[in-house]
Amino acid sequence: MLSPKSLASRGVTARSVLIGLFCAIFFCAFTPYNDFKVAATYIAGTQFPVGALFVVFVLSFLVNPLVRRFAPARAFSKGEILTVWSLILVASGLPSSGMMRYFVPHIVFLRYASDSGNGWEDKVWKDIPDLLKFPDKAAADAFFKGYSLGQERIPWDAWVQPLAVWIPLALLFLLATFCLSAILRRQWVENEKFTFPFVTLPVLIAEDPPPGRYVNDFLRQPLLWIGVGLVTVIHTVRGLHLLYPSIPDIQMSWNGNDYLTVRPWNQLGWIPLNIYPLVIGLSFLLPAEVCFSMWFFYLFVKMEVLVGVLWNLDMPGAQGYGDREFHSLQAYGGGLALVAWTLWTGRTHFRNVFEKAFGGPRASSIDDSDELLPYRVAVFGLLIAYLGIAVWLFLARVNVLLIALSLTTMTLALIVISWVVCQAGLLFMAQPYGSMDIVKSIVGTGAFKIPDMFTMYRFESMFFYDTREMLAPSVLMAAKTGEVGSFRVRPLMVAIVATVLIGFGVSLYASLQLPYYNGGGNSLNNEFTYRWAPERPLSFLGGAASLPYRGYATNLLNVAAGFMGVLGMLLLRAQFNIGIHPIGFLCATVYAMNMLWVSIFIGWVFKTLISRYGGMKGYLGGMPFFLGLVLGDVLNGILWIALGYATKVGYAVLPG
Repeated sequence: MLSPKSLASRGVTARSVLIGLFCAIFFCAFTPYNDFKVAATYIAGTQFPVGALFVVFVLSFLVNPLVRRFAPARAFSKGEILTVWSLILVASGLPSSGMMRYFVPHIVFLRYASDSGNGWEDKVWKDIPDLLKFPDKAAADAFFKGYSLGQERIPWDAWVQPLAVWIPLALLFLLATFCLSAILRRQWVENEKFTFPFVTLPVLIAEDPPPGRYVNDFLRQPLLWIGVGLVTVIHTVRGLHLLYPSIPDIQMSWNGNDYLTVRPWNQLGWIPLNIYPLVIGLSFLLPAEVCFSMWFFYLFVKMEVLVGVLWNLDMPGAQGYGDREFHSLQAYGGGLALVAWTLWTGRTHFRNVFEKAFGGPRASSIDDSDELLPYRVAVFGLLIAYLGIAVWLFLARVNVLLIALSLTTMTLALIVISWVVCQAGLLFMAQPYGSMDIVKSIVGTGAFKIPDMFTMYRFESMFFYDTREMLAPSVLMAAKTGEVGSFRVRPLMVAIVATVLIGFGVSLYASLQLPYYNGGGNSLNNEFTYRWAPERPLSFLGGAASLPYRGYATNLLNVAAGFMGVLGMLLLRAQFNIGIHPIGFLCATVYAMNMLWVSIFIGWVFKTLISRYGGMKGYLGGMPFFLGLVLGDVLNGILWIALGYATKVGYAVLPG
């Protein structure tokens, strides 16, 4: 029989990898149908996928007690369960917003949507290389309109050439993600000790029980199950109301704009008021200053808009997924400041990384044996990825300046989103800007050719424009489990890479099969995926071709203000331990903050009051209840996914 010590040290075993891989493949295959056909709770949809935590719960609460009862030597260790969680985590985004939700529709939409009425072919994409054009109009139409009954199929002859062109670019992006994550791991996990709030609950659920018990102490906490029970009652009533409208509903969302109907308040933009128990529970885990920062800056930017309205200032909307252009530019500057700060605070670590990679005088004394990747592989892999993407874009005839700008924006996405998720536990995040915001606002669209900007826009839209499940923070969270699970992360990285590559193929097939076999994308329950998102580059640049946007160099002041503001807040906190955390400023106008700010505020209020009047004892005592809110949302999300499959009626527990 294995000793407790050897049991605890087991992590990346053959069975944990096989179980994690099997579950990852299942979710990659099923997610498009669940998300876009049934429209139930997204299986992933966030950086904290419900499917991954559900599997951890099943292994820890149902499977392991039985195994411990009848074959204790075969019980899953904490490290093995966290390995399973990690493999599902990194693959969960592939069939959704982390890759295929945008990758596949953006390839084919230009051929389907362009007609003589909008003139997009002549205005936007006629002069891009032929290899970037979808070759078959009939196959493109069928992707969105479907085939006749009995004629359903995937027209592989039409897809082979486009996929052969675009898949290498996707693999280069994945390579950049893996390598940058490997370079950042030690600095963020060991040196700066990021909080990684999303890792907390899986770790607590996976803990080994004390001798003589089959379930660990955390899963035996009454407050945990009170939280689960409360959430279950809420979702049961709300779900039954959806199926049987005569049953009264429990309202959990409101439209703030219904109460702000006169000028200047009606100019503030969209203000949804949503309560998500999972977000309240996760917010309770965060440092109070981080939680405060997120809802404070959301309201701060709204007040900026209010002042602008009162002064009759011109405040155009952003081209990216932010709300206003001025904040998109400020957030871009803030992202540049955060990247500069990351390089400065980690300068010793990064110097060691490059010393080891290039075989410097101190290389032999630098140990990278337990890193995700050897530093030489990580550094040269990152260089190959960036150079490969640049060459791909250059061969696609994209202007060199646009290539440099797009690679900069990609770097901001990988670092800023990973920083926000791993430090602040924001459920999902997109950048409130893209390279097109910089072009449009500062230099104007007339400075570049429309086809160049279209290819750049498509590249960013596919891989990092609106990523709700970006791979980089998931890889870093998986690496964190190696520390808390006391197992080596190098074998875990091998399993992660294999899982992602297999998951990529399965997700691609599922994302093609769904519309072709279910009446086309237009008949599915997600118009954003199959129309609005892929239409954005065409509609924007089609308009710009007719009437170019004029840029203003003065908009650089917004970029400079964001840079100085974020850098100033970071310096004040580092040197004097004063000031507001800048983390909320970087995401103040994105969809995630619109949807989550009220729940984050509620979580902050509870944490502040309990900590102030109950101290650390009160905080730790109340934590099981708030984690029960998280677990309750996860369990009910999976339950209603299953019911949605049976009833064909989707009830979403989390934001869609």
